[in-house]
Amino acid sequence: MFKRPLSAQRIWHLKYLPAILVLFLSFTIAAPAVAAGSQAHLKGRFGLLHDWPVVPIAMMLMPDGRVIAYGTDTVGTQIGNLLYVIWDPSLGIGTNAFETLPNTTLTDIYCAGQAHLPDGRGLFFGGDAFLNTKRQYAHNNVNIFDSSTDTLTHLPQNMTFKRWYATAVTLPNGQHVVMGGRNSRDFPGTPTIPATVATYSPTPEVRAKNGHWRALSSATSDSAYGALGGTGEAWFYPRAWVNPQGKLFILGHDGAMYKLNTSGTGTLSKYLSTITPGINSLPSIMYAPGRILSIRDNRTALVVNINGNGEPVVTSGGTLAKNRQYSNATVLANGSVWVNGGSSTGNDLAGAALDSELWNSNTKIWKSTARAATPRLYHSTSLLLPDASVITGGGGTPGPLTQLNGEIYYPPYLFKKDGSGQFSPRPVIVDAPTTMLGWNEQFSIEATENISRITLVRIGATTHAFNNETRFFNLSTAQKGNPIVTVKTPASANAAPPGFYMLFVWNLDGIPSVARIIQIG
Repeated sequence: MFKRPLSAQRIWHLKYLPAILVLFLSFTIAAPAVAAGSQAHLKGRFGLLHDWPVVPIAMMLMPDGRVIAYGTDTVGTQIGNLLYVIWDPSLGIGTNAFETLPNTTLTDIYCAGQAHLPDGRGLFFGGDAFLNTKRQYAHNNVNIFDSSTDTLTHLPQNMTFKRWYATAVTLPNGQHVVMGGRNSRDFPGTPTIPATVATYSPTPEVRAKNGHWRALSSATSDSAYGALGGTGEAWFYPRAWVNPQGKLFILGHDGAMYKLNTSGTGTLSKYLSTITPGINSLPSIMYAPGRILSIRDNRTALVVNINGNGEPVVTSGGTLAKNRQYSNATVLANGSVWVNGGSSTGNDLAGAALDSELWNSNTKIWKSTARAATPRLYHSTSLLLPDASVITGGGGTPGPLTQLNGEIYYPPYLFKKDGSGQFSPRPVIVDAPTTMLGWNEQFSIEATENISRITLVRIGATTHAFNNETRFFNLSTAQKGNPIVTVKTPASANAAPPGFYMLFVWNLDGIPSVARIIQIG
């Protein structure tokens, strides 16, 4: 197998090492000092509550380590051409770390679908529309964000169907399938007053890499992603992922499960198995290849294994301490899943949870973790950053609080284990690939310390309790315990769709580096 030489990359390392060190140091600036006796090494810790220019209803990590967020104007109000914000975590949490830019495309991406292109640019599908003095219609526009120029552009090829609250999934071939979402409101008897019953988009469609669209007309289903179904609204950001066979797996809010083949005009089949019904305000996330952690009603968590060719295998994922409607789930750099925010009483403060919970993917045990300064409810977000911390933000519009703010969560693996509450020294990646890798390709990594573990996390895109882009991988190595190791990328595009991934190395004390972002495709 090809082994990428190390020497050719040290020039790159010397060029970018200052930026890496700034990113490494930035997380210490945002967190307050803690006295001895801290439980940060057990529960993690939140940094300072800090201002955001908008309510970050949606967030997307870009290949350069910055975050694009959008959702409102600067006072937390939904507007037609909403603003978008670029946050540079390497600059900390002050006002100079944020750049607020206008949306000049004349399209509203409020509650749009979102996904990454294989080249790292962001795609936004549909969104809200304003018609006859009323909001919450849909449109079929497609917008693209380019982080190299920080510009948002309206693409000429629109979707076949209007969609609001749709899900977009990156396919193994670099195309995208878009499903679900509301279409528009009905007008029974009057052209000006919208009805209380909405119509939906029950037909998924595929966007080719050249921007052209293909409707999956023979995969239409009201129950899977088109209309009201079971205990929840199936059109509301359907939970869907590519399975290891290259097909789409759809997990219904009502507990039904489906397989979608996107070839030709599409084929949709329903599995015989069902799971406990949930509601659309609860998160589900792929935490390992072909394994999904799904938070359901009554504090129940389930693991859905879709690695086989037959029916999904469903097992217990343990029990959470609290009901958490409108919470967020984040796969951390070590493969555990952290759940924050939410409320047992819906989008209100009565049952709001400030404390968070951490799920061990090996033991399936939940434990209570750090307590936030403010609730995170409907329209809140959380996103793993390259320094292995998690930005949490948003909530409101509508809601009991309009959250023009964020907090960074620092997981237990970042702290010394002596109870001092101090951050542990971290290994630094000295050398790693700088050119695009293929699948099942061997490459080398060099760090400043002996390496105990290498993990890979796909850069995320999150909104409405669903991060559909993230993936996690353990990369095994025979050279464990050395500062230079060789590993392989994931075996196929079915497991690791083309795009950008955060590469973490771990020292012998279980402390992660700041990630090097690599491209696979």
